[in-house]
Amino acid sequence: MARIKLTVRRLYKLHGERMTKAVATARIYVGDTLIATEEVSGMTESPVSKYLHHNEVPGQPLRVEWDCEGIADMTVVDVQDCTCGHHDEHQ
Repeated sequence: MARIKLTVRRLYKLHGERMTKAVATARIYVGDTLIATEEVSGMTESPVSKYLHHNEVPGQPLRVEWDCEGIADMTVVDVQDCTCGHHDEHQ
C-alpha cells in the first residue's frame, strides 16, 4: 500500500488584523483519481502533516485542491517506505 504525506503549510483567516481559526476541505488526487477528502481545521503558520494510504498505481502525479474561507497552502508528496523496519507508522 502506497503512502502520501499531506502537509498543511498555512491555514488561517483574517478577522480585522488578527489571525483566527479556519476550516478547509482538501481533495487529494493520485492521477485523476480522488483518493481522499479531508477536512482540516485550526490555525497554523507552521507545517503540519498527515499520512494517507492508497491503492492506486505508484508513480502517478499527485495533487491537492482545497476550498477555504481564509488562507491555506497545502502540498502532497509520495512517501517511500523504509525497508529497515525502524520507521514510525503513527507519524
